[in-house]
Amino acid sequence: MTTPDHAPIGRRPDPGPATGSPSRRERRRARRRAERSTRLRRIVVGVTAVGVLATATTAAVATAATGGPTPRAATPSAMLAKPAVPTDSAYLGAFVAPHINEVQAQGDVRLELAQLGNFDGAIGRSLGLVHVYQAWASPVRDSILDGLAATGATPFVDWACTSDASVISGAQDTLITSYADALKAYGRPVFLRWFWEMNLVNLPRTSGCLGTLGATGYIEAWQHIWTIFQAQGASNVAFVWCPSIQGSSFATTYYPGDAYVDWIGWDGYDRKQSATATLAQFQPFYAYWADHGKPLVIGETGATTDQQSYLAALATALPASLPDVHALLYYDSRSDSDWTLVDTPGDLGADQFTDLAQNPYFGFPFAGS
Repeated sequence: MTTPDHAPIGRRPDPGPATGSPSRRERRRARRRAERSTRLRRIVVGVTAVGVLATATTAAVATAATGGPTPRAATPSAMLAKPAVPTDSAYLGAFVAPHINEVQAQGDVRLELAQLGNFDGAIGRSLGLVHVYQAWASPVRDSILDGLAATGATPFVDWACTSDASVISGAQDTLITSYADALKAYGRPVFLRWFWEMNLVNLPRTSGCLGTLGATGYIEAWQHIWTIFQAQGASNVAFVWCPSIQGSSFATTYYPGDAYVDWIGWDGYDRKQSATATLAQFQPFYAYWADHGKPLVIGETGATTDQQSYLAALATALPASLPDVHALLYYDSRSDSDWTLVDTPGDLGADQFTDLAQNPYFGFPFAGS
């Protein structure tokens, strides 16, 4: 896919000379751009920079193992706590890999770590949540999670699926147990989203994991993983069940049950290029699952040509008509479309996300309640 000829967040085009007396909003944006420009002059760009920054980040968080600061102790299970649930506010998060191919970006979390400082500087604060995509057989290392924690963010770990049949049979128990132990040892709150968008059965990655067992096998595999995590005392891990909004019947046949789920979510993108139409698609899904009494999360969302209006609509809709949605994560990267946050003439999407980040409602856990 051809990369759009516009700048992602943190690398915005010069808006040109202002006409007339600037408004307070324009002056505020001008100050932000000046601050971003100063920060960006300190950041090395390009592919080489990604490698350098990723190496530096990994090295910094690994100093405990090489004679640096005293390694953190594993948190006693009695002290472990799941991520806090906001009351009248929400987490704001993102997957930060602007314009990078989905397979590449999700395959190496260091690429995202290398972008976070730039992104956080551009929006004027740390993200509350950060997506961490990982393969089934290679869970993310503690050093990576520690690097995210150093920014103030809570990891939102996206654990890819494997054959449900192999999970149910016990063939994967050693791997599952070791990962539960690792997240328990991490000691801080973690969101874990296993096998998301399971209801998109026509996707090869989904059908390959479901196999012939379908929804029944999915539920049994989910409950098997959950049970191992509980047995290992990984009580700091919140299990996030997250189908796609594009599926049918609200994905009810795939629901593992209230006892096995901490947060209910959905992935939904502004594919109609209409904020009104997309939010109308969200509403019935929200109404159905809100009755379960669980906090809700929009696990992935994005827009292409109408980012500014879409994000502004979300800022209004969450507190007003979707009040049980307590977390919102933007997909600042490329998949089947390029959802990267940008500022282009007539669509100041990146600037609108910055406004969202500065909105107290989306300030949890740094502000709000």
